[in-house]
Amino acid sequence: MAERVSTGIPGLDEIMHGGMIAQRTYMVNGDAGSGKTTLSLHFLTQRQDQDTLYITFDKNSSTIEWLADTLGLTSPNLHFVDLSPGDIDDEVEAAFDLLPSSELGIRPVLQRIREAVSEHQPARIVIEPLSSLLYLAPDRYQFRRQCHALFDYLTGTGATVLFTAEAGQIPGDADGDLRFICDGVIELQSMREGRSISVSKFRGSGFADGVHFLRLSPEGMQVFPRLVPEDHSQAFSPDLLSSGIPEMDQILHGGINRGTVTIIAGPTGVGKTTLGMEFVMAAVGRGERSVVYTFEEDAQTMLARCRSIGMPVDRLLERDDLNVTPIEPMRYSPDELALLVRQEVEQRGARTVMLDSSSGYQMSVSRLSVAGDEIIERLHALCRYLTGMGVTVLIINETPMIASENVQPTDPRISHLGDTLILLRYLEFQGEVRKTVGVLKKRTGDFEKSLREFEVTPTGLWVGAPLHHLQGILRGLPWSPRNHKTPTQSLS
Repeated sequence: MAERVSTGIPGLDEIMHGGMIAQRTYMVNGDAGSGKTTLSLHFLTQRQDQDTLYITFDKNSSTIEWLADTLGLTSPNLHFVDLSPGDIDDEVEAAFDLLPSSELGIRPVLQRIREAVSEHQPARIVIEPLSSLLYLAPDRYQFRRQCHALFDYLTGTGATVLFTAEAGQIPGDADGDLRFICDGVIELQSMREGRSISVSKFRGSGFADGVHFLRLSPEGMQVFPRLVPEDHSQAFSPDLLSSGIPEMDQILHGGINRGTVTIIAGPTGVGKTTLGMEFVMAAVGRGERSVVYTFEEDAQTMLARCRSIGMPVDRLLERDDLNVTPIEPMRYSPDELALLVRQEVEQRGARTVMLDSSSGYQMSVSRLSVAGDEIIERLHALCRYLTGMGVTVLIINETPMIASENVQPTDPRISHLGDTLILLRYLEFQGEVRKTVGVLKKRTGDFEKSLREFEVTPTGLWVGAPLHHLQGILRGLPWSPRNHKTPTQSLS
């Protein structure tokens, strides 16, 4: 098996299935400010015990050293060959002044590189930007030949080589030549909405294709690989899990199954989050750590409502049996959020995850042209990952109509995600607004077909007996088939 070399960025290593293959050449292509220098510093300083070499044609070495110090990406064994216009010696400067048709122009530059390689014997080398050599070559053919010879020389010394290229600065044919002769291509993109990274070529290895999000911070570059559910799974038993409410369990014929997705749908204020938290409390009571991601409601407001009905959330938070994480709109990409969830599952052992709500998720991760159906695909991937890991998922979904003859139980774009669909509804009875609960779908087993009244009380959620004597509940206007008019008896 070929030796792998870490890029110094865990997320990028994951995309590249373990990192770069040693003693090969890789291209990093991107616009100005996309993170090429930062990625290069991660690569060169990943192994503090190795000599590494930074060959710069553009920025002077003092600028790069300042950036490295700022990011904390330093190494005592990092060496520089400064060929930038402000620091080159007379011999190299003369090479740049020669006419483009003179092939001799590149020789002093290559000699400086060979001398530095011979002196330091680097295991890793960065050339930034390689496109500078294009201006010293008499034609495209010579440029390609010189680059090929340089790569062969550097990798022949045992080094792994990374070179940068400014997007759009290399003519199309020459850019294609570089992509052809190198062993891998990493693409960086920077837009107003955010940043992304992708691998478009990796000779001799598989890689995670597609666009992945990245973030530049005071600590450097962080890469968030796109979640691939098929890469993550573990064996589990699909046990029936109680809701913690006996009457709710009767409706569900025992509860919901482990490793499934339950959508709790209904109009605003009907009690969706409260019912979801009842499932969460029951999970914690079984000794299963649970995590709630709240996208719309402030976490403290939600916790205050839980306290008001007797849920011991403070004790559970203190013991770290429960984690409530607020997600600010537009702060996270789908890949960042997926990583947060993965860390809770794989590192902290979360067994129940609640997303409050599906529309909040879509609003929060709508960035970098990820919108509409693609956001739903990301949510689908997240749910498939969780269920494959044996995690029970609760999704809160708000429906637009409080009462209507045209019942739409959930957002049709996410209905396929749910193994179980619990519907909460308002109805009007004797001038009062009441609430009902029922199950419309349960893929893993049977369920009660009746609707029941429920109410949020100071001691929790109360669920009544089946409403066999009423029809029209889903339309919000119940009536009794026995006398064909709105009944006067109690709903319960």
